Amino acid sequence: MSMPANRWCPIARSLGVLGQKWNLLLLREAFLGRTRYGEFQRIGVPTGTLGARLDALVDAGLFERRPYQEQGERSRDEYILTAAGRDVLPVLAALIEWGESHLSPAPGTGGTYAATSPEGHAVRLAFVDDRGTVVDNDAVTVARKR
Repeated sequence: MSMPANRWCPIARSLGVLGQKWNLLLLREAFLGRTRYGEFQRIGVPTGTLGARLDALVDAGLFERRPYQEQGERSRDEYILTAAGRDVLPVLAALIEWGESHLSPAPGTGGTYAATSPEGHAVRLAFVDDRGTVVDNDAVTVARKR
């Protein structure tokens, strides 16, 4: 990633934050309503790694650390999605859609993910031109900005 050709690439810069092991899964958990260290720990992140990943997501501006205190216990931090963190939702939705379409689930695994509107209707990601017209994926090309 540190190659000069990658320095200005938005994909490489995004992967510098989102591509770290566990980060996308921690963001997934935050979108599912998890905010506390113990809740994040349940997905199997080693304890030493979890603290480092949460710190990195705070440093990158995706989580905000807020103190909370349960009655009779010491103060702890919870991790709240920031605006930048909430902006990762389309990335997660694209990964969900791609995974559901192209990867077979492991036998016996339950629970899939779906993007839905507040009314419960399925939603999907799409390329849309500046007039609001949906553009087929095959008609989209990637180009450098000039």
